[in-house]
Amino acid sequence: MKIQVIYLNSEDGGVLERTPLDLEVPTPCTVHRALAILGHSSAELEQLLAQRAVAVFGLYATPDTQLEAGDRLEILDMLRFDPKESRRRRAAHKQATATARPGRRSGRQSKT
Repeated sequence: MKIQVIYLNSEDGGVLERTPLDLEVPTPCTVHRALAILGHSSAELEQLLAQRAVAVFGLYATPDTQLEAGDRLEILDMLRFDPKESRRRRAAHKQATATARPGRRSGRQSKT
């Protein structure tokens, strides 16, 4: 069966100007198997799937997602940072700025 594959990255800006590639895969075929056919190593497969960087028509896919003829497999730009670490930094910054300005309440203050 034939599916389409497209690699999306941050430079695309949400606008697709490239034509997806056609890929012939066996029937039945899972996302994991299609990625292996594309030549991704086991480590790359695990990383892509763990970071939810694979979708079928915009919906996140799992390794066992079954592909159907005509599906578009989208390989998204992989994360360049750890989201948990980013949240920790934001929380620490918020706490540091709150304690650096004593006497100020958090949130909006009403004008009187």
